[in-house]
Amino acid sequence: PYLRALATLHVSATPDDLPCRDEEFERVLGKVEGLLEEGEGGCIYVSGVPGTGKTATVHAVVRTLHARAQASEIPPFTFLEVNGLKLTDAREAYAELWRVVSGDDMDKRVSPGEALRRLVAYFERSGRRGPEAGCFVVLMDELDQLITTKQDVVYNFFNWPTLPGSRLVVIAVANTMDLPERVMAGKVRSRLGMERINFAPYTRDQLKEIVNSRLRGGNVPPEKIMHADAIQIAAMRVAGVSGDARRILDISR
Repeated sequence: PYLRALATLHVSATPDDLPCRDEEFERVLGKVEGLLEEGEGGCIYVSGVPGTGKTATVHAVVRTLHARAQASEIPPFTFLEVNGLKLTDAREAYAELWRVVSGDDMDKRVSPGEALRRLVAYFERSGRRGPEAGCFVVLMDELDQLITTKQDVVYNFFNWPTLPGSRLVVIAVANTMDLPERVMAGKVRSRLGMERINFAPYTRDQLKEIVNSRLRGGNVPPEKIMHADAIQIAAMRVAGVSGDARRILDISR
Protein backbone atom coordinates (compact mmCIF):
# COMPACT_ATOMS: atom_id res chain seq x y z
CA PRO A 1 0.00 0.00 0.00
CA TYR A 2 2.90 2.39 0.61
CA LEU A 3 4.15 2.09 -2.97
CA ARG A 4 0.62 2.63 -4.21
CA ALA A 5 0.31 5.69 -1.97
CA LEU A 6 3.61 7.08 -3.28
CA ALA A 7 2.37 6.67 -6.85
CA THR A 8 -1.03 8.22 -6.23
CA LEU A 9 0.49 11.20 -4.37
CA HIS A 10 2.88 11.97 -7.22
CA VAL A 11 2.32 15.40 -8.75
CA SER A 12 2.12 13.91 -12.26
CA ALA A 13 -0.54 11.32 -11.32
CA THR A 14 -3.97 11.97 -12.87
CA PRO A 15 -6.63 11.59 -10.16
CA ASP A 16 -10.11 10.30 -10.99
CA ASP A 17 -11.70 13.42 -9.60
CA LEU A 18 -10.54 16.95 -8.89
CA PRO A 19 -11.49 17.95 -5.33
CA CYS A 20 -12.19 21.54 -4.29
CA ARG A 21 -12.42 22.95 -7.81
CA ASP A 22 -16.02 22.05 -8.73
CA GLU A 23 -17.13 25.64 -9.27
CA GLU A 24 -14.16 26.53 -11.49
CA PHE A 25 -14.56 23.26 -13.43
CA GLU A 26 -18.23 23.99 -14.13
CA ARG A 27 -17.49 27.55 -15.26
CA VAL A 28 -14.79 26.50 -17.73
CA LEU A 29 -16.83 23.52 -18.94
CA GLY A 30 -20.00 25.56 -19.40
CA LYS A 31 -18.23 28.29 -21.35
CA VAL A 32 -16.31 25.98 -23.71
CA GLU A 33 -19.27 23.65 -24.24
CA GLY A 34 -21.52 26.61 -25.06
CA LEU A 35 -19.06 27.96 -27.64
CA LEU A 36 -18.68 24.54 -29.29
CA GLU A 37 -22.45 24.04 -29.46
CA GLU A 38 -22.93 27.49 -31.01
CA GLY A 39 -20.03 27.00 -33.43
CA GLU A 40 -18.39 30.16 -32.15
CA GLY A 41 -14.90 31.17 -31.06
CA GLY A 42 -13.98 32.66 -27.73
CA CYS A 43 -11.28 33.16 -25.15
CA ILE A 44 -11.17 32.12 -21.50
CA TYR A 45 -8.46 33.54 -19.26
CA VAL A 46 -7.59 31.38 -16.25
CA SER A 47 -5.28 32.91 -13.65
CA GLY A 48 -3.91 32.01 -10.23
CA VAL A 49 -0.63 31.40 -8.45
CA PRO A 50 1.24 28.12 -9.22
CA GLY A 51 -0.18 24.91 -7.79
CA THR A 52 -3.83 25.97 -7.61
CA GLY A 53 -5.17 23.35 -10.03
CA LYS A 54 -5.57 25.52 -13.13
CA THR A 55 -4.07 23.17 -15.72
CA ALA A 56 -5.48 20.05 -14.02
CA THR A 57 -8.96 21.59 -14.14
CA VAL A 58 -8.66 22.41 -17.85
CA HIS A 59 -7.43 18.87 -18.59
CA ALA A 60 -10.46 17.47 -16.70
CA VAL A 61 -12.75 19.75 -18.74
CA VAL A 62 -11.21 18.57 -22.02
CA ARG A 63 -11.58 14.90 -21.01
CA THR A 64 -15.27 15.53 -20.25
CA LEU A 65 -15.78 17.34 -23.56
CA HIS A 66 -14.05 14.57 -25.53
CA ALA A 67 -16.38 12.01 -23.93
CA ARG A 68 -19.42 14.12 -24.82
CA ALA A 69 -18.19 14.62 -28.38
CA GLN A 70 -17.69 10.86 -28.79
CA ALA A 71 -21.27 10.37 -27.56
CA SER A 72 -22.39 12.92 -30.21
CA GLU A 73 -23.73 15.22 -27.50
CA ILE A 74 -21.61 18.15 -28.76
CA PRO A 75 -19.82 18.83 -32.07
CA PRO A 76 -16.42 17.13 -32.49
CA PHE A 77 -13.35 19.27 -31.93
CA THR A 78 -9.57 19.07 -32.19
CA PHE A 79 -7.53 19.80 -29.04
CA LEU A 80 -4.07 21.35 -28.94
CA GLU A 81 -1.94 22.09 -25.89
CA VAL A 82 0.78 24.73 -26.18
CA ASN A 83 3.09 25.02 -23.16
CA GLY A 84 5.11 28.21 -22.97
CA LEU A 85 7.85 26.48 -20.97
CA LYS A 86 8.42 23.89 -23.71
CA LEU A 87 8.89 26.34 -26.58
CA THR A 88 12.34 27.78 -27.28
CA ASP A 89 10.69 30.63 -29.19
CA ALA A 90 7.16 31.92 -28.55
CA ARG A 91 6.49 32.10 -32.30
CA GLU A 92 6.75 28.29 -32.50
CA ALA A 93 3.16 28.36 -31.22
CA TYR A 94 2.10 29.47 -34.72
CA ALA A 95 3.61 26.35 -36.31
CA GLU A 96 1.91 24.11 -33.72
CA LEU A 97 -1.49 25.68 -34.34
CA TRP A 98 -1.09 25.54 -38.12
CA ARG A 99 -0.33 21.79 -37.99
CA VAL A 100 -3.63 21.24 -36.18
CA VAL A 101 -5.68 23.64 -38.31
CA SER A 102 -4.29 22.27 -41.58
CA GLY A 103 -4.72 18.68 -40.40
CA ASP A 104 -1.21 17.88 -41.62
CA ASP A 105 0.87 16.47 -38.76
CA MET A 106 3.71 15.80 -41.19
CA ASP A 107 3.94 19.46 -42.18
CA LYS A 108 6.81 20.12 -39.78
CA ARG A 109 8.81 22.06 -42.35
CA VAL A 110 6.59 25.14 -42.09
CA SER A 111 8.46 27.95 -40.35
CA PRO A 112 6.72 30.03 -37.65
CA GLY A 113 6.65 33.00 -40.05
CA GLU A 114 5.03 30.99 -42.84
CA ALA A 115 2.62 29.39 -40.34
CA LEU A 116 1.59 32.88 -39.18
CA ARG A 117 0.87 33.99 -42.75
CA ARG A 118 -1.25 30.89 -43.36
CA LEU A 119 -3.12 31.29 -40.07
CA VAL A 120 -3.91 34.94 -40.78
CA ALA A 121 -5.30 33.97 -44.20
CA TYR A 122 -7.25 31.05 -42.70
CA PHE A 123 -8.94 33.00 -39.91
CA GLU A 124 -9.59 36.12 -41.97
CA ARG A 125 -11.64 34.08 -44.44
CA SER A 126 -13.08 31.76 -41.78
CA GLY A 127 -16.42 33.59 -41.87
CA ARG A 128 -16.89 32.31 -45.42
CA ARG A 129 -16.25 28.69 -44.52
CA GLY A 130 -19.13 26.25 -44.30
CA PRO A 131 -20.66 24.92 -41.08
CA GLU A 132 -18.77 21.65 -41.54
CA ALA A 133 -15.45 23.40 -40.82
CA GLY A 134 -13.62 22.07 -37.78
CA CYS A 135 -13.71 23.37 -34.20
CA PHE A 136 -10.46 23.82 -32.30
CA VAL A 137 -9.83 24.06 -28.56
CA VAL A 138 -6.37 25.35 -27.65
CA LEU A 139 -4.91 25.30 -24.13
CA MET A 140 -2.15 27.89 -23.86
CA ASP A 141 -0.40 26.92 -20.64
CA GLU A 142 2.28 29.02 -18.93
CA LEU A 143 1.12 31.97 -21.02
CA ASP A 144 3.47 34.25 -19.06
CA GLN A 145 6.36 32.58 -20.93
CA LEU A 146 4.91 33.52 -24.33
CA ILE A 147 5.16 37.27 -23.76
CA THR A 148 7.43 38.83 -26.38
CA THR A 149 8.56 42.44 -26.78
CA LYS A 150 6.04 42.92 -29.60
CA GLN A 151 3.35 40.90 -27.73
CA ASP A 152 2.25 39.57 -31.13
CA VAL A 153 1.88 35.89 -30.18
CA VAL A 154 -0.45 36.45 -27.24
CA TYR A 155 -2.33 39.18 -29.12
CA ASN A 156 -2.99 36.95 -32.14
CA PHE A 157 -4.11 33.98 -30.05
CA PHE A 158 -6.51 36.29 -28.19
CA ASN A 159 -7.69 38.00 -31.39
CA TRP A 160 -8.30 35.06 -33.76
CA PRO A 161 -11.15 33.57 -31.66
CA THR A 162 -13.08 36.86 -32.08
CA LEU A 163 -13.10 36.71 -35.90
CA PRO A 164 -16.42 35.61 -37.46
CA GLY A 165 -16.63 31.85 -37.95
CA SER A 166 -13.22 31.14 -36.42
CA ARG A 167 -14.54 28.24 -34.29
CA LEU A 168 -11.35 28.68 -32.25
CA VAL A 169 -11.64 28.45 -28.45
CA VAL A 170 -8.51 29.52 -26.58
CA ILE A 171 -8.10 28.69 -22.88
CA ALA A 172 -5.19 30.78 -21.64
CA VAL A 173 -3.60 29.79 -18.32
CA ALA A 174 -1.24 32.16 -16.51
CA ASN A 175 0.05 32.98 -13.04
CA THR A 176 -0.82 36.69 -13.17
CA MET A 177 -4.27 38.28 -13.26
CA ASP A 178 -3.27 41.43 -15.14
CA LEU A 179 -1.60 39.87 -18.18
CA PRO A 180 -4.39 40.89 -20.62
CA GLU A 181 -4.06 44.49 -19.41
CA ARG A 182 -0.33 44.42 -20.07
CA VAL A 183 -0.68 42.91 -23.54
CA MET A 184 -3.66 44.74 -25.02
CA ALA A 185 -5.05 48.24 -25.20
CA GLY A 186 -8.41 48.95 -23.59
CA LYS A 187 -10.40 49.07 -26.85
CA VAL A 188 -9.05 45.73 -27.99
CA ARG A 189 -9.64 44.19 -24.57
CA SER A 190 -13.28 45.24 -24.45
CA ARG A 191 -13.84 43.86 -27.96
CA LEU A 192 -12.48 40.46 -26.93
CA GLY A 193 -15.14 40.02 -24.25
CA MET A 194 -12.89 37.55 -22.46
CA GLU A 195 -14.28 35.26 -19.75
CA ARG A 196 -11.97 35.49 -16.72
CA ILE A 197 -11.70 32.87 -14.00
CA ASN A 198 -9.31 33.27 -11.06
CA PHE A 199 -8.17 30.31 -8.96
CA ALA A 200 -7.55 31.30 -5.33
CA PRO A 201 -4.76 29.54 -3.37
CA TYR A 202 -5.98 26.37 -1.65
CA THR A 203 -7.01 26.69 2.00
CA ARG A 204 -5.85 24.38 4.79
CA ASP A 205 -9.02 22.27 4.63
CA GLN A 206 -8.84 22.01 0.84
CA LEU A 207 -5.21 20.86 0.97
CA LYS A 208 -6.17 18.16 3.50
CA GLU A 209 -8.98 17.00 1.21
CA ILE A 210 -6.61 16.87 -1.78
CA VAL A 211 -4.24 14.49 0.06
CA ASN A 212 -7.07 12.32 1.42
CA SER A 213 -8.81 12.24 -1.97
CA ARG A 214 -5.61 11.12 -3.71
CA LEU A 215 -5.11 8.31 -1.21
CA ARG A 216 -8.74 7.17 -1.45
CA GLY A 217 -8.50 7.28 -5.24
CA GLY A 218 -5.58 4.85 -5.07
CA ASN A 219 -7.68 2.52 -2.87
CA VAL A 220 -5.43 3.35 0.06
CA PRO A 221 -7.25 4.20 3.34
CA PRO A 222 -5.65 7.52 4.37
CA GLU A 223 -5.62 6.62 8.07
CA LYS A 224 -3.48 3.55 7.38
CA ILE A 225 -0.80 5.54 5.57
CA MET A 226 -0.59 8.95 7.22
CA HIS A 227 -1.59 10.16 10.66
CA ALA A 228 -4.38 12.73 10.43
CA ASP A 229 -2.31 15.16 12.51
CA ALA A 230 0.56 14.91 10.01
CA ILE A 231 -1.74 15.85 7.14
CA GLN A 232 -3.20 18.67 9.25
CA ILE A 233 0.23 20.15 10.09
CA ALA A 234 1.44 19.91 6.50
CA ALA A 235 -1.77 21.54 5.26
CA MET A 236 -1.45 24.40 7.77
CA ARG A 237 2.14 25.10 6.77
CA VAL A 238 1.53 25.01 3.02
CA ALA A 239 -1.66 27.10 3.29
CA GLY A 240 0.26 29.68 5.33
CA VAL A 241 2.97 30.03 2.69
CA SER A 242 1.52 29.41 -0.77
CA GLY A 243 -1.60 27.23 -0.91
CA ASP A 244 0.28 25.17 -3.52
CA ALA A 245 -1.18 21.66 -3.92
CA ARG A 246 2.04 20.36 -5.50
CA ARG A 247 3.93 21.31 -2.34
CA ILE A 248 1.69 19.31 0.00
CA LEU A 249 1.80 16.29 -2.33
CA ASP A 250 5.62 16.40 -2.26
CA ILE A 251 5.65 16.75 1.54
CA SER A 252 3.16 13.88 1.94
CA ARG A 253 5.31 11.57 -0.15
